[in-house]
Amino acid sequence: MKSEPILMKKIKKEKVQGKFIIGLMGTHPGAGVTHFGIMLSNYFSEYLGLKTAFLECGLRDDFPYLHQHFYAPDGDLQNLDFFTIHRVTFYKKRNLQGIPEIIGDQYDCIILDLGTDMVKNRSEFLRCDKKIVVSSLSVWKEHEMRQFIENAKHIKNNEQWVYVIPFTDNTTVNRVSKKLQRIVYAVPYEPDPFLLSVLTINYFQKLFNQ
Repeated sequence: MKSEPILMKKIKKEKVQGKFIIGLMGTHPGAGVTHFGIMLSNYFSEYLGLKTAFLECGLRDDFPYLHQHFYAPDGDLQNLDFFTIHRVTFYKKRNLQGIPEIIGDQYDCIILDLGTDMVKNRSEFLRCDKKIVVSSLSVWKEHEMRQFIENAKHIKNNEQWVYVIPFTDNTTVNRVSKKLQRIVYAVPYEPDPFLLSVLTINYFQKLFNQ
């Protein structure tokens, strides 16, 4: 008999006390939090078969454009504050006070896009079961990651947070991981975050089975 994936066992353990909640935080605007979040939500929904919700909780307002892309712009569904794509339920512009309502619903996994405001969204981020920070190692943006780590040094267990970097290579990531003493992963390139390659599926398995 095929053994149950480690991630599924972890999720079942978490569900004894509630949901499996993942918090995404960017070190700066444009880091790629939303794109990464769509990839992640599709992994949980399409690959693992879990009922998944993805909440937009930061300052950006990208989900309405995503809604318009998949649904008729003049349809009644455009007036709703949520919509479904590939079995993932997307919630537009949810403030922090609206999160408990979603957590109380029948979801197995909830992903929070908390934007880049660590000061405002810190408490919600720290409550998440898995904390992931999206950043960049571009020459003109690497300082954002260093500054984020410096600002978070006083937070208990901050060294256990996972940092993910789009558009980079494993050699660079390994160098930075050793230098900053943090868990860092390169994100596989996916031009369409709704269509995951085998490489990306294996990446997420590694990310959550560490």
